[in-house]
Amino acid sequence: MGTTPTGDSTAESRPDLALRRRFFSIPTLIGYAVAIAVLAFTASRVFNINWSETWDLVKSTNPWWYLLALVLYYVSFWFRGWRWNLIVKTAQLDQEPGVKMPSIMTSSSIILMGWFANSVAFLRLGDAYRSYAFSKESGTRFSAVLGTVLGERVQDMFAVLVLLLIASVGLIFAETADAPVWVIAAALLLVGALFALLITMRVFGRQLATRLPQRFQSSYENFHTGALASFHPRHIPAQLALGTIGWGLEMARLFFVAEGMGIEVGIAVALFAALASAMLTTIPTPGGFGFVEGGLTGVLILMGLSDTDAFALAIVDRSISWISIIVIGGLLSVMWQLFRGPGVGAAKFPDEAAPGSTVPIKDESTDSS
Repeated sequence: MGTTPTGDSTAESRPDLALRRRFFSIPTLIGYAVAIAVLAFTASRVFNINWSETWDLVKSTNPWWYLLALVLYYVSFWFRGWRWNLIVKTAQLDQEPGVKMPSIMTSSSIILMGWFANSVAFLRLGDAYRSYAFSKESGTRFSAVLGTVLGERVQDMFAVLVLLLIASVGLIFAETADAPVWVIAAALLLVGALFALLITMRVFGRQLATRLPQRFQSSYENFHTGALASFHPRHIPAQLALGTIGWGLEMARLFFVAEGMGIEVGIAVALFAALASAMLTTIPTPGGFGFVEGGLTGVLILMGLSDTDAFALAIVDRSISWISIIVIGGLLSVMWQLFRGPGVGAAKFPDEAAPGSTVPIKDESTDSS
């Protein structure tokens, strides 16, 4: 601590600057072009959509059901913010001298701004952006906070896999539809890949870090600690419970949107489709645009909806899960810059640390209560 900043102000050190540059960057514009092409192809060649009926369905959406879906969706951010605070505390980043933990509402707002960044920029810059915002707000190290985001991602994918299996069982008993196997297989592969990454980090991470250039070694050490210390048997149940509530509210969003459109979907169908939609957002177009709409439509068709009903439901649902994020998250980001602005907190970037310095946290295997 207490070392003099090196003065590095590149986009890699400042994800907020990287976001501004990438918003209108060539890769982002190419991403939008590819997404539009994919959506146009699937809507016109793959699905049999009646455009007049689709528009009538969209216009007939009950505003009160739609408002309920919108409110529940944004309530989910509060539970996600609460969970993130617990993960950061489990990793003991709050024990670093000079760190002041943000409130749950602040953490929730930072997550929303990160989702906004993912919705408008290429390659999911939002995870780095929200890690930067949190480190700036709290005074902890950017790379360590980024590690907790990886821990959060692992928990999310594990919860998604379990909920997909539960939804599949519900579909079997309800005899309404067969769960698309590819969605479960994709979730299983993602969970396997993330756990393999954590195991590799645990076993070989620090050895591999010694092969990195010296300026990156302390950055990796902080990231390593933040990621692996995010898991503790005593705290995982509460973190998973909060994450599950968040996913349940995402399911409620889709369910109530369907209710407002007069389209019948069961709880199991809504849960499976909402989780499949969330997985598709990991495709690195802005917000998963193009792939989410087409993929969600395909999943809903496989689960018994007509092509027109499925496409209309996907479009209205995405007006909440993507368009509203751009509007509300964008306004929040602007207000954050205006009222909190540069210099809030004392963000510690990896390049500001003395070589070899790390977050002073106990070993991941110790009791962190």
